[in-house]
Amino acid sequence: MEYLPLILLFVVAIFAFCLLLFRPKKKVSRKPTKPTPPQHIQEYDEDGYNRQGYNEIGKNRQGKYNRFYNVKRYKTDLYSDEGFLDIRQNPLYLTNHARDRMRERMGINEAHKMDVLAFEAYQFGKSKLQLMKSERGVIEEKEQEYGDSVILIYRGYCYVFTENNGLKTVYKNDRVRM
Repeated sequence: MEYLPLILLFVVAIFAFCLLLFRPKKKVSRKPTKPTPPQHIQEYDEDGYNRQGYNEIGKNRQGKYNRFYNVKRYKTDLYSDEGFLDIRQNPLYLTNHARDRMRERMGINEAHKMDVLAFEAYQFGKSKLQLMKSERGVIEEKEQEYGDSVILIYRGYCYVFTENNGLKTVYKNDRVRM
């Protein structure tokens, strides 16, 4: 019995400590700060190249063409010279048929690799406008077969795109060397 006051004192001390530990925090009122206005970063430098090194017609300083950065035509028209919609508003997609043909003809089984390769073909593939007249026959044959499609040649294959940026199918290209 003589230890009872000490035990009660110990229990009260633990209870008081728990109350201090788990008490609600006081909210600190902060004055709302004014948001800083966004800085206007010029898209093109004084030489006419963007941060990725391409000008508005899609060519870098070495003259390599990248269709993704060719934005000049989209300022005035819905379609590019080749027949593509702006990929920023109409993203590239693959049809199930194109995935099956890539699996069958190219041996690619992973969907991510198919998407990457289709985007590379979109960016760097050669269109009819970029080939010499003697090499345009393959693309012209496929254009007659597929109508309103855009055909690009990239890494030994013909990629047939729809008018709204979808990959329709893929063919082996043996006639035009890249």
